Amino acid sequence: MAKEVLPEVLMNSVLGKLTDILTNGDDVVPKSEDNYLAWLPVGVPYPKEELDFLSTGFTGVYRGPETVQAPRREGRSEPREKTPEEINQLLAQDVTRKYMQAENLARLCDMIPDTSGITEDVTMNKWEQENSLSLAYRHVLKFSQVANFEPDEKTKAKIKRLRGLLQEKKMKKNIVTEEEEEVLQETALVRLYNEKLQNFLNVSLEYNTHRVNALAGKDPSAVHFWAMNANILRSKVMAAKNDWITNGYKEEYDQIAAYIAQVEGRSMLTLKQQYIDDMEKARLTGPSSGSDFFYTSLLPGGFAETNNGWTEFTFTQSDYASNYASRSHSAGGGGALNLGSLNIGGKGGREKKKISKKIDVSTFRLRFKICQVPISRPWFNVNFLTSKYWRFDQSNTEFKNNMVSDGSSPPNGMIPAFTTTAIFVKDLNLHFGQSNKTFKSEMDKVSGGGYVSWGPFHAGGQYESNGQKRSVVTHSDSQGIKIEGMQLIGFKCHMLKKSPNPKSDIKEWV
Repeated sequence: MAKEVLPEVLMNSVLGKLTDILTNGDDVVPKSEDNYLAWLPVGVPYPKEELDFLSTGFTGVYRGPETVQAPRREGRSEPREKTPEEINQLLAQDVTRKYMQAENLARLCDMIPDTSGITEDVTMNKWEQENSLSLAYRHVLKFSQVANFEPDEKTKAKIKRLRGLLQEKKMKKNIVTEEEEEVLQETALVRLYNEKLQNFLNVSLEYNTHRVNALAGKDPSAVHFWAMNANILRSKVMAAKNDWITNGYKEEYDQIAAYIAQVEGRSMLTLKQQYIDDMEKARLTGPSSGSDFFYTSLLPGGFAETNNGWTEFTFTQSDYASNYASRSHSAGGGGALNLGSLNIGGKGGREKKKISKKIDVSTFRLRFKICQVPISRPWFNVNFLTSKYWRFDQSNTEFKNNMVSDGSSPPNGMIPAFTTTAIFVKDLNLHFGQSNKTFKSEMDKVSGGGYVSWGPFHAGGQYESNGQKRSVVTHSDSQGIKIEGMQLIGFKCHMLKKSPNPKSDIKEWV
């Protein structure tokens, strides 16, 4: 085994281990149903304050001092209480900030991931922002026809009651128009379901991490840990699953979804109208952009505020010796995808330089905490897309031959895939040993506003995108670098089967 390798070779191995942990499984933790991973070309720094709206909603919060210094005639100042108008102005600023946070997250999660080159054997790809999920879904609802089977009143009432268990209407004030609007959001049942699901995902991630480390057989301590603690880890997984079933309404949620799917063929007209209404109720207007977006959240909302649910990930020489390799493909299907380059970006990202110095694997160590968080879109109903009781309007020449997904490998269409889970890391620690000298000198060059990236990780400097600027705090020495804070590095993605794929025996379409 070569002791010194190029950065892209080493990162390919790191991503291979990550893929194994995030997607593969055994009898205790089943293999992930999501089809592939999409890594961001550069990690997006995400201070936990950027997700305040997930845990506190859009209500304004002011935690500052209740007094201000008021000038006096003698030139001195003395404290006075803030007026109600001043406090309301500060609350309004906080509300505006939270709406901007919600818009940023919604637009990030609204992108349809690229599926070029993805097959059953290819498990990851580079995150390419292509079409908009909300726009494509709106077009499906607007230009589709559904089977005309009218359900009876009893069935309609049951569907309405069951949907009320999953979604609830709330009145919120539009800060642009200052009018009360009805919006749709998850019920407590759905929030608990996703909270327990996320806990199950994270203990499964912990289990898989130790299982993969032990199977590699390169680190004696990892093998010993697995031999002595596998039963405990397995029990944690089973306890999390039972907690999901008992307290997270898993079976009830699954039964509701199954019933709605079962009656779709008899109530598609009613359901389609409900889906259109759901989307309209989730529409919000950005206070700064003035553009509409559709409310999207991460569940549970407080995941960034604690260490609960975060799993330690490590990578050392023994992991590289285990021959981990990411099976990836380039966008457009033109060959292997290079996700592991060590890059130096100039100010504003306008310049980019690849670092080709080799890294001594024997002294390399990588450590960070990782958390996978389910994405919730109350306005998006995948059951409609996979139903056999709809098709595009055959009188519409622009859409009649369109496909949401052609079901090929890789799939093509309006929505060949969509993101299901966001992958966050924090407290990234890179130890290069003496190989870090070149890296550190290059880092010093970007202190004026550039950035350093390696694979999907943001390793220092300034992040700039769509007018947003965020600085990443780093600490370096002669041996390595520590990157503070949280960053988004990629998504789990689910590929759609053939859609639309209507039944051939339907006589009437509306």
